[in-house]
Amino acid sequence: MTTSEHGAGFSAAAAAIAASAEEALASGTLDRVSEADIAVAFTALGKLYATKVEKSDKIFPPVGQDALTATETAVLVSELLRAADLNVFDLAMWFRRAS
Repeated sequence: MTTSEHGAGFSAAAAAIAASAEEALASGTLDRVSEADIAVAFTALGKLYATKVEKSDKIFPPVGQDALTATETAVLVSELLRAADLNVFDLAMWFRRAS
C-alpha cells in the first residue's frame, strides 16, 4: 500500500468512525456502540497522535477548537489520566516539559 493509499484509507476510516459516532449520538442509540470498540479506537488514535507529535517534534491540536464541550473534555481527560494511573500533578509536570 502506498503512502497516498494509506492516507486515503485512514481518511475514509476516520470519516466512517465520525459518522457512526454522530449517528449514535443523534439517534440516542449509544447502546449499539460497545465500550470495547470505543476503547480500541481511542487507544489506536492516542498512540498515533502521541507518536506523530514525538517524531515530528510539532504539537498540533488533537481536536478542532470548540469541537468538544468543557464537560466532554473534562470527562475524557479525567478518564485518560485514570487509565494511565496519572494525576493532575503528573500532567502538570509533562505540560512544563513541552515548554
